[in-house]
Amino acid sequence: MDSFERYLGDTYDLVDTLKNSERSFVAVVYDKRAKRLCTMKQRELNSLPIYRTLKDLDNPHIPKIYRLFERDGKLIVIEEHIDGQTLEEFFIYRQIDEALAEEILLQLCDCLAALHEKNIIHRDLKPSNIMLTEKNFVKLIDFGIARIFKPESLSDTELLGTRGYAPPEQFGLFDFGQTDRRSDIYALGVTMKTLLGEDYDGQLKKIFDKCTALEPMQRFQSVEEIVTALARNKKFALIKKISAAMLAGVMIFFLPQVVNFRETFQPEVQSEKISAPVEESPSEKISAPVEKVQPQEKFFDEASIKIPTLPQTSLPEMNLPTFEPLPEITPPAVHDEKSSGEVELKLFLNGEPTSKEHMVYLYGWQDWSRDNYGQFLFPDGWQAQLHVENHSGKDLINPRIAVNVGRDKKSFDIPPILNGQSFDLDIPLGGKMASPQKGSGHLQIILQASGVPQIFLNKTFRLVQ
Repeated sequence: MDSFERYLGDTYDLVDTLKNSERSFVAVVYDKRAKRLCTMKQRELNSLPIYRTLKDLDNPHIPKIYRLFERDGKLIVIEEHIDGQTLEEFFIYRQIDEALAEEILLQLCDCLAALHEKNIIHRDLKPSNIMLTEKNFVKLIDFGIARIFKPESLSDTELLGTRGYAPPEQFGLFDFGQTDRRSDIYALGVTMKTLLGEDYDGQLKKIFDKCTALEPMQRFQSVEEIVTALARNKKFALIKKISAAMLAGVMIFFLPQVVNFRETFQPEVQSEKISAPVEESPSEKISAPVEKVQPQEKFFDEASIKIPTLPQTSLPEMNLPTFEPLPEITPPAVHDEKSSGEVELKLFLNGEPTSKEHMVYLYGWQDWSRDNYGQFLFPDGWQAQLHVENHSGKDLINPRIAVNVGRDKKSFDIPPILNGQSFDLDIPLGGKMASPQKGSGHLQIILQASGVPQIFLNKTFRLVQ
């Protein structure tokens, strides 16, 4: 063991190996000096300029680069460990709607704008290289085949990328030249189309279609143009909403008046037309309408429109005071002590609390049973406990909890959780998939209730040595 290996051993503890092949090595390590989880990667030495540039970048959507080492013709990268799911994993358990897709798109545009400003082309943008944290915050990862754009080059030196997401020029097709920022825009459009599905036909479709045009000149020429198009879409949608609201307001304002006019004045006009032929002089014709308008005073007479009052004895018979015990159920001052304004979901595994991080590390799995597909199963008797605390300021009425463990799905009807109260639910895990052949197993919990948005809790189970 040389001094470098001793340094690595003294500084980092291996937590889990995520990937180990001839081309790359990826592992989760614990930095004992900085006291934080990190991701250690081995890359080709020719990617050193890319990572040096990334190290100087300060963009929240790009993992921070802590250290770079050169060893035996390879580059070792120590970077920020992202606690979350890839969009590919996220998409398994939850359908991505248009609002969330737009949120993800804007964050990716911000990330790509910072990269393209430094002439870095990612070249492998796809759902499995986009991380999403619990707060729906986007992180773009895996710069293994990224390159620096060179204006003097006619084509890429290496034709790399993921088929289906990479544009034609990335594989040297149609003589479109080297990859540039428009190549990432193509992959961005394909990614968003994948997340929303083939049948998507919403207001973002035209933007995605332009992103994925075959020829680079027909695409957006920069991500800033995409952001402008999104703003234009929002402005147009807002104008449509305002116009619809104004039209509805006009109808609401005028319709009662039209109805009142028809009901009040139409009978007099009809009687005037009937009586007109028997009138003999012009003076009588002029005075006739005045005489016929007079009865309106009787029509609007106070006695004719007076609403009868209810008997005095009707209110006591309603017995309204029976609803007063509700305030006594809600514990006083609990909401004042915790002012988070949220519904908090906490997960315990066999009575032990899990951390706030998305990842749950499992040990001692070597003796666990497997199913016919080689997937590791939780032992009998294992269970998770969900603790729900309601500090949202609202009562959770008709709540329902959906639990997805691997491919197993189950729903639980639970009693109402009033503001300031909590609820505990036992979730059996025995016999359910913990991990597919030492990959990543997933647990997703969805809390639904009347009048409040859905609340998600996502955990990834990772088997470690």
